[in-house]
Amino acid sequence: MRVACLQRFKWLALLVIPLIAGGCAMVPHDEAMSDQEIVAKRAQERWGLLIEGRVESAYEYLSTGYRQVTPFPHYQKTVKGVGIWKSAEVSEVSCESAEVCTAVVDIRVVIRYPLMKGPVETGNQIKEKWVKDGDGNWGFLPTMN
Repeated sequence: MRVACLQRFKWLALLVIPLIAGGCAMVPHDEAMSDQEIVAKRAQERWGLLIEGRVESAYEYLSTGYRQVTPFPHYQKTVKGVGIWKSAEVSEVSCESAEVCTAVVDIRVVIRYPLMKGPVETGNQIKEKWVKDGDGNWGFLPTMN
């Protein structure tokens, strides 16, 4: 009985593994996407992490050069807004060159003032510089405004 069960499992595994592998081959890779699409996707993912308060994960979306000169604890002190950000949507990406793109992000925040009856929701549009490193990976480059 046990041998028959193991043989059935072996045949099931032989049938399922190629299906899984074939499904993975159908997932689009970043190479098939344009630079604008990659930057838009990465910027949206980064903002999603920031809104969730996952600053350490969002740190991985910074450019390689920036991360080399700015350790995470230093970067973490510069992140202001966790807890008040409500949403972020990348509305536009334009590339100035093959290595530099600008993402326009619409940010919504909810602010609670002690003297106000309820929270105040407002928004702003920001521009982010994204740069491609030597390995072809896109990273956000914080700039001083």
